[in-house]
Amino acid sequence: MAEMQILNDIAVKVGKLEALQETNAKAISDLTSSVNRLVDRLGQSDDLAREADQRARSAHHRLDKIDKIIFWCGSTVIGGIIVTIVAYGMKGGFTTP
Repeated sequence: MAEMQILNDIAVKVGKLEALQETNAKAISDLTSSVNRLVDRLGQSDDLAREADQRARSAHHRLDKIDKIIFWCGSTVIGGIIVTIVAYGMKGGFTTP
């Protein structure tokens, strides 16, 4: 009879272990699903960061072009003023009668 009791105890413990194993398997499955969602979000945020970086670079290029245009326009205006002053001086505009 003692052997039957031991076998019964072993059967109960095996049943508990099986239930615990099923619970652990479900928890692992849930964790795997959560990790997969996090990986997807990370991929999306990486794509978003790349797009933002690309837009920032494009904006910097446009600003650089505008800066060059402003520089050359300013240089042209200042050069024109200098040429006008020199031409005026060469025609005798600075001499007093």
